[in-house]
Amino acid sequence: MSYEISIEPVYGFMLILARVGAIIMLMPGIGESWIPARARLLLALAVSGVLYAGKSSGLQFDTSDFGAYASAVIAETATGLIFGGAMRLFLAAPVIAGQITSQLTSISNIFVPAGMSLEANSVLGVWFYMGALMFIFVSGLHYFMLDAISSSYAVIAVGELPHLGDAAKHIITVFAGVFILGVQMAAPFVLLSLVFNLGVGLTNKMLATLPLYFVAMPMSILGGLYVLAFAVAPMLNAFRGVFAAWLAAPFQ
Repeated sequence: MSYEISIEPVYGFMLILARVGAIIMLMPGIGESWIPARARLLLALAVSGVLYAGKSSGLQFDTSDFGAYASAVIAETATGLIFGGAMRLFLAAPVIAGQITSQLTSISNIFVPAGMSLEANSVLGVWFYMGALMFIFVSGLHYFMLDAISSSYAVIAVGELPHLGDAAKHIITVFAGVFILGVQMAAPFVLLSLVFNLGVGLTNKMLATLPLYFVAMPMSILGGLYVLAFAVAPMLNAFRGVFAAWLAAPFQ
């Protein structure tokens, strides 16, 4: 009795893994540098196995043409980097909001870094960044991200090279929306700063001899912390709403 072992499933699985691995490498909360590489690899293998079970019938390619297969792997990797990079861009929103908030509430120091190897360079930027990561898992956004991996095959089929012009346009659109989201998240502090600085200016006109810096600085910090206590929940909910809406229909 003889058995024939086909390597076509291995080729198909590696094709799926090329896209999934690239996305998970950049996925918010999972692709962080402090997450063990083995854990990310196991997750990529597990997700690839699930997707391959559902999409194996649609994987049609000539295994004898290694050049075409290598091109398909490169295309899948590029697609994964595009989708994963777009997901990663959304983490810029809490960092932008934290930076703006730090500057407006006098909690930042441009001469001292935040002290953590993160994308943020202010204390509140790091705090918002870590809060957004935690909120992703608490609110179930990680399920949306995993579902978006499957939805990516409806946007770009397996083995197709993404159109770089359209990809660049969508990435720019995502970043523009993320920047607007970051400014909107910091809107309560912009309003607070406007009112507070207007009051400080009027006070300085009426009491020119008052050491305004020593009086205004503690009030600015305390006022910012007070507003932060009430604004942090709506800020994270706004982040979740925009991110979830994009994950429901990525690049569409």
